[in-house]
Amino acid sequence: MNYTSSWNSRDELMMFYDFLNRVSSLSIRKVLNIALVQLSYFLSVLLKRPLVWGKPFFISLEPAAICNLACPQCPTGTGDVKRSKKFLDLNTCKDIVDETARTTAILSLYHQGEPLLHKSFADMVKYATDRKIYTVTSTNGQLLTEEVCGSLVEAGLDRIIISLDGTDQESYNKYRMGGDFEKVIGGIRLLSEARQANRKPYIIIQFLVFKHNQDQVAEIRKLGKRLGADRVMIKSAQIEYPESIQEWMPVHKKYRRYRRNNLGDWMLEGKLKNRCRRLWYTTVITTDGLVVPCCFDKLAKYPMGNIGTGTISQIWKNREYNDFRSKVLGNRKGIGICTNCTEGIGRIYL
Repeated sequence: MNYTSSWNSRDELMMFYDFLNRVSSLSIRKVLNIALVQLSYFLSVLLKRPLVWGKPFFISLEPAAICNLACPQCPTGTGDVKRSKKFLDLNTCKDIVDETARTTAILSLYHQGEPLLHKSFADMVKYATDRKIYTVTSTNGQLLTEEVCGSLVEAGLDRIIISLDGTDQESYNKYRMGGDFEKVIGGIRLLSEARQANRKPYIIIQFLVFKHNQDQVAEIRKLGKRLGADRVMIKSAQIEYPESIQEWMPVHKKYRRYRRNNLGDWMLEGKLKNRCRRLWYTTVITTDGLVVPCCFDKLAKYPMGNIGTGTISQIWKNREYNDFRSKVLGNRKGIGICTNCTEGIGRIYL
């Protein structure tokens, strides 16, 4: 059997294991909740008014609001994210899991910042895993030591996305400023080896395409195979600070998320529709307890409430949330965080 065939067979097998992990975390109540949420979203779009049934089945918690890198298109890396608390309290995490475990299918343990900086990150994962919740995180990979990899596997982490936006130190450090390419490479290898008996976490290498690394796409795919990753995801880059867009925008159009309009201004590809399933499917909770509508609200400009003064169930259907849903259904392009959002347009994955 040649190397390519071996990779393809293994890739399909790991995808199957990941699918089984997701299915095994479901219950009849969770499935019914998902169906109810999806039905309410469909009717809300149809009727142009928010009907909110069920509870969010995808919850994002932010373990850390700080990072060990200084990525120039990331609000955390540039220092623009200023939470009152830099780390999510472990007991707060447990309280959230306790409240939502019966209806939450997926718990995403990341938002802004580097989650592995949290000293109790593995404890968060284990607490959710013990309650039959599928867990996922995203990391820059700088902290994937042998000890950390072992703790993630032991805790039962289901899926991990590791950012690797280059195939050598020079191209990698162009965006992941302050990062060490070899540390990420070594970390992926360690994690792949540590999970052998458990078959999880499912390992995804994420490659953001910029002008400087657009010719490394084929190379990163080969590198991912050698490192033992289950998938290499090629993704168009989000430009957070448009004044520097020319520096980062790929030359190849197929890798771009933006286009120029008739006035010469950059805008998202496609048409922004007056709908957003995220406002029915998921909710995001920051380190300082603010509940925000989605992952694009990086600076928490649109707080729906605070878990310190109300439960997630109460906040989920409160006036602020439904007013925001109404605005999205009526004039989504008038909301700041929506103008750089790809929901309803589609990121570019290759």
